[in-house]
Parts: sequence; C-alpha cells; structure tokens
Amino acid sequence: MALGVKTKLTPIDVLNKALEIELELGRVRHEKWGSRLIDIDLIFYDDIVVDMGAELQIPHPQMQYRKFVLEPLAEIAPDYIHPGLKITVREVLERLRDNLSVSKI
Repeated sequence: MALGVKTKLTPIDVLNKALEIELELGRVRHEKWGSRLIDIDLIFYDDIVVDMGAELQIPHPQMQYRKFVLEPLAEIAPDYIHPGLKITVREVLERLRDNLSVSKI
C-alpha cells in the first residue's frame, strides 16, 4: 500500500511516528529482513535527500528494486521525480526487472 500525506513533521519525526504505529500494531523486531506483521517505510519526503546512515535514508535506498513498493506508488504519484535518479516513479517502475507479482485486495 502507498500513502501520500502532507505534514509539518520533520522526516525524523515522521519516522518516529511510523515506528510508534508499528509498535502499537504489534510489530516485534527480531531480525533484519525477517517476517513481520507490519512494515511502514518512508519512501520520499518532498524532494529532499536524507542520509542518516542506518537510522534514516530518503529516498528509501531499495525502493527502485521493489515492485511491491513501486506499483502502488505509481498509482498515486506516477509523475513524481525521484530526487536521486532524476526520473519519474513511472519510469523507475518501467525499468524494473522484478518478476514478483503484486496483487490488489
């Protein structure tokens, strides 16, 4: 699922709020890349680039390789220009070599 919001929160505040929501919904962090009940990622924040190492990176450093991120994102923001790649979300999706099928419920 992709969601676009307007906020006055800073990127780190948005991240902290997302982590709070995950915790409220029952997420327990056992292992990196492991199975999880919920995972909220901050993909973009306006057109800024943030690099706080392992704590926060915007744009999300793996988003351009993940069809399950790009397909819903392309539905709500196909013409948004990735601030690092300098191409639209639609173009990132078109160039993707991910055979994973993404389904809507």
